[in-house]
Amino acid sequence: MAPQDPPQADWRAFVLTHGWRAAGHELAAVLGVPQEAVEALRRTGACTRREQAHDFPALFALWHGRPPADEDWPAPRKAGQGGYEWQAPEVALLASLVGQLGAGEIAGALTARLRERTGDPAAERTVVAVQVRINLIGLQSGDVLGGITVADAGREAGSTAVVHQAIQKGTLAAHKVGRLLVIPHEAWAAWKARHAAPPEGWVRLSTLRQPLGIRSDKLSEFARMGYVPGAVRCNPFGVPGPSTQFGTWYIDPKTAGRLLADRRAGRPMPWHGKPLLDNLRVTYKLWAQRRHPATCATCAAIWGEAGPPADFEDYVARYPALAHGAKRHLTLPWSPGLTVAEVAAQAGRSQAHVRRAIHNGVLAAAPVDGQLHATRTDATRWIARGCPSGDGEKSWVAVETACRQYLFTPRELQRHIAEGRLQHKEGTAGAMRGTVYVLRQQCAQLRETQGFSEEEAARRVGVTVERLRVLLEGLTWRRAEGIPLVTVQAAIKRRESQEGHTLEEAADLLGVPLAWVKARKRDGTVRVAQARWDRRRQYLSGPMLERLRAALCQPAAPAAPAGEDWLRLSEAASEAGVSAATLLRWADDGELARKQAPSGYRYHREAVRARARQYWATVRFHRAVPPSWLAAEGWVREPIAA
Repeated sequence: MAPQDPPQADWRAFVLTHGWRAAGHELAAVLGVPQEAVEALRRTGACTRREQAHDFPALFALWHGRPPADEDWPAPRKAGQGGYEWQAPEVALLASLVGQLGAGEIAGALTARLRERTGDPAAERTVVAVQVRINLIGLQSGDVLGGITVADAGREAGSTAVVHQAIQKGTLAAHKVGRLLVIPHEAWAAWKARHAAPPEGWVRLSTLRQPLGIRSDKLSEFARMGYVPGAVRCNPFGVPGPSTQFGTWYIDPKTAGRLLADRRAGRPMPWHGKPLLDNLRVTYKLWAQRRHPATCATCAAIWGEAGPPADFEDYVARYPALAHGAKRHLTLPWSPGLTVAEVAAQAGRSQAHVRRAIHNGVLAAAPVDGQLHATRTDATRWIARGCPSGDGEKSWVAVETACRQYLFTPRELQRHIAEGRLQHKEGTAGAMRGTVYVLRQQCAQLRETQGFSEEEAARRVGVTVERLRVLLEGLTWRRAEGIPLVTVQAAIKRRESQEGHTLEEAADLLGVPLAWVKARKRDGTVRVAQARWDRRRQYLSGPMLERLRAALCQPAAPAAPAGEDWLRLSEAASEAGVSAATLLRWADDGELARKQAPSGYRYHREAVRARARQYWATVRFHRAVPPSWLAAEGWVREPIAA
């Protein structure tokens, strides 16, 4: 039970004993007497001096025998610059709110309390005043109670992005404390417990991005789809380094070394040519938005008898295997093509001319809703060919010519004619009488559409299927159902470029040492050819082999004089300081000796200088400059006799 307050008469003795240098208003509030009476008593100088003055809690406890409650404190007084003083209850309330509310919310709560205590509607605790008081009591506005901020959690986890992603996905609970996002300690501990450490010695997959030449964050996506062999998702805790929303992936060091070795050697990566699920979702959405009508013959040919995909799973199973052109067509906005009038306007021809070309088969067109339409590609190619109508002689070729140019057999062309896919006509005048002609453009379109099988291409090239595959290596052509015509023609050129003999084969055929053949190569007797498609392959053509046979029957060419003193024609002319024609005239007149060599005549340096001294002794050209070696010998021009 609290002790009773002392009698009123004892307040004077209390002031004299405990009131030295105490705040007058606080002492008056404790004793319940006017402040003027307290100050008058202290001015007598009878107060007992103390080492330190009592504050309000100490005075209240000495007078009432108990600590003061919040309602026992006097109303705050105004301090400097119109603000109110801070009292212990208000500071304690401030300390209890730090970590639970933001600085702005704390300022609002303290302002309401201050106005209630003082009765002043203008009283206010600003955010700056609250922040200053927080700092003075040794706290920080970033301190939180019962949890950890996202920034602290990010420093502990090694990545703030991972913490934010976990909060967004709902796997990590968090709540707002002012401007801060706070994670409860229990939720943070549970989240950390779910993260596993990587196997010992394994390396982070993201460290291979730069050595592999990858700028984006596709490696984690490849790993998520199973395209990176052996990669595991560990979600480590407290490991420094970047992470992604798909987790942190690790890989065995041996597998990492093998990937880097394949990359340096130019070999394909495991994810090359593999479909990406994100890309498939985008293309599926685009295809669904731009889906062509059922009348589109190209779409029907692309999807085949099974028809368009029924759902996304069916699309994923069938779309990646399609050719690039087919994929592009499926996602293009639907357009039936150009009408006859639009084609005529672009070509600058009449509509009758365009219809005549369509009728003759040199311009492909199909009816759409009862109106003829030509694709933009066919129309552009037709205009580039000069807008032929199909009536001219250049539009038609004989069956024999078509077989040679487009590698058809006569039986195949006859079958196309009989089935109505190829228009034809028979010549009636002169040398054309009885000759069957077919449309050149239709032959090209048929060959482009059909292509060749490996067996057919091998027959056209004149090799076996195995040899054809060797010839096709390195040729850039799109792998489709048929081999294109241009690819088969390139294979034929490759086969023809291989005709010839290597140096070893030529030596065996002529019965001479290989060194002799190489010597004829060095002295220019024969020229070695190289295949364009393989510079390492060197061979001798038929004419070069005949040159070698002729060289066997000819006497051996004299050996070239050895030594630096034997000069070629240009070198000898420069040494003598004359033109090459003058030097040849000296040799032809017998004034200068020379020797035959396989690549021309050679002139001895001393013989050239001896003849040059004679020439410069009687030279008539006053502006002629003698060679430097002659000037060094003290050459002087002799006077010319009159």
